[in-house]
Amino acid sequence: MPLLPGAILIAVAYLNGHWWDGERFVDKTVGAGEAVDLKAGYVVPAFGEAHNHNVESLNDLPKLVAKYVEHGIFYVKNPNNLPRDRPSVPPLEVSYANGGWTSAGGHPIEIAKRVIGTGKWTERDGEGAFYWTAETPADVAAKWPAYIAQKPDFVKVYLLYAGSARDPAKHFGWKGLAPETVREIVKRAHAAHLRVSAHIESARDFHEALVAGVDEINHMPGFRMRADVEPHAESELELSDADAELAHLNGVVVVTTLCGALRLSGQERAEQDALNLRNLRRLVAHQVKIAIGSDSYRQDALDEALYLASLHAVSNAQLLRMWTTTVETIFPGRVPSRFLVLAGNPLDDFGNVAKIVRTLP
Repeated sequence: MPLLPGAILIAVAYLNGHWWDGERFVDKTVGAGEAVDLKAGYVVPAFGEAHNHNVESLNDLPKLVAKYVEHGIFYVKNPNNLPRDRPSVPPLEVSYANGGWTSAGGHPIEIAKRVIGTGKWTERDGEGAFYWTAETPADVAAKWPAYIAQKPDFVKVYLLYAGSARDPAKHFGWKGLAPETVREIVKRAHAAHLRVSAHIESARDFHEALVAGVDEINHMPGFRMRADVEPHAESELELSDADAELAHLNGVVVVTTLCGALRLSGQERAEQDALNLRNLRRLVAHQVKIAIGSDSYRQDALDEALYLASLHAVSNAQLLRMWTTTVETIFPGRVPSRFLVLAGNPLDDFGNVAKIVRTLP
């Protein structure tokens, strides 16, 4: 993404900075007016967090905001939240989905049930608030007016092992929408000029999301390969070249959410890393647009980016480009207005993305 100096409204001249232009760092002076010496710092657009649910009032918001700012993250996408709980948390800018669409007994109903059990939410915060259930396209049609009245910034749908038999009791919280229902939601969302993000678990889910015409796919197949109540063959979690190419042709953004691997060790960690590496390389080979998101309540996109760097699936320049353009899937069309000055060159050592010495403006 080219860095546009005009995106900063400046009454100063920033001197002695190395400015990221989307491909490399360029030495130049930006702005005019009182001189500010960047002391050979490396300037990049502020980072984004394309998938996290932690911007919500049950959290310690001042502490959360301070952590995001410390990590240079100023744009956040919350892909499932209570419509009544959309806190304003400047200087962060947050995009909210409100309640997501799933099937009866599907994810994330188990989350709502758990929080309601604590007394922090009531039953009114379940169906029609934190989630919407639909078994058929007709169910979507019936509930759509009430759903759209809550004014989501984008639409969230859930696909979990689509096409496989899901027992209501055994797979509670591990099921989602039927593909034909997803297609109905996408049609209605696009008519309302809303983008659609799809939660997926398997390679088939990824395919069905593409066929439905979603704009963004949240997660990569097998991102939590051992978490389901039954095992899955790695072949169910391996992306195909055909689907990677279709994602590219359709301009679909894929949000990574792979840093859960950091909680694993030994053989489990090795197998998770290997699957993540294969799927990531396939997406990159087909030039699929990738955004950085962690889906980690206690972590954020910094942990995600550093984990991705450890896989060595892409160059540091490619990874920096992914992270500095993540804002585009959070707020489409957004021009960078905030920048970070790093103490070291992240192309030499990606860990330098954590060495922020100042924020502009």
